[in-house]
Amino acid sequence: MKALPFLAGTLLLASCQNQAGNQESNQQDQVSGPSLELIWETDDELETNESVLYDPSSKQLYVSCINGKPTERDTNGYIAIVDLEGDIQKKIWAEGFSAPKGMAIANGRLFVSDIDRIVSISLSNPADQYFVQVPNSRFLNDITPGLNGVYFSDMATGHLYYLENQIVHLLNENLPNLNGLAFFNQSLYALSNNGLQKLSVGGEVLETINAELSGGDGLIVVNDNKFILSRWKGEVWLLKGAEATLVLDSKEEEIQTADIGYDPLSKTLYVPRFFANKVSAYQVKGF
Repeated sequence: MKALPFLAGTLLLASCQNQAGNQESNQQDQVSGPSLELIWETDDELETNESVLYDPSSKQLYVSCINGKPTERDTNGYIAIVDLEGDIQKKIWAEGFSAPKGMAIANGRLFVSDIDRIVSISLSNPADQYFVQVPNSRFLNDITPGLNGVYFSDMATGHLYYLENQIVHLLNENLPNLNGLAFFNQSLYALSNNGLQKLSVGGEVLETINAELSGGDGLIVVNDNKFILSRWKGEVWLLKGAEATLVLDSKEEEIQTADIGYDPLSKTLYVPRFFANKVSAYQVKGF
């Protein structure tokens, strides 16, 4: 159908205004720098939630809830499912754990750190579970998929482990206060008292990317030069090259920022708020 001259002119003007608006918005982001914009928060029913994991296959969030003390073997812990609008779909999807923390998906299963053991749960049947004890471990924390298994950290001992075919391998014993882990482009990234470091697949330290941001909790690798990390007491940082920007600080409100999750397509950051018992979703802007 041929457009009327007036209508065509109107559409062209609207298109130009749209493009100008987008350009202006992008320019404003570049001028103001990276930031977070709150999108939604869940109801405060997710007791002591420590970790949020975005699953791109199911388009939903897994949330690990300690529901007690972080070191208590009380079997009160559970995994919840939250949709991408912030609604709690299943408060208790899987249960019976003791202080569940970091999570990772590999081979159709959800792997969860649970003080001194790794829990493996079938995504299709949460009743299908197995447990792998980790000898001499004290405070297992974050976990991330590797090539054929999962890496995980012990924050209390500074040990880095790798689990493959239900066999635990100790890779590194000298990463003090080791917590956040992320596997990206055949390399492992880790947060410890040494800051943000790049490691080999075998756990050897290759490079210190940022030594100032020590004591980190959650870690997201956006690309080889961009990282998002959290500190438990209430900070989220965006790191680009050598430039680090604090984009969220809720320490004064005593609202924590634990093990974060991220959707790279929508640039949405999911932040577990621990003792506040809720999850907050933020749009990452200008980054």
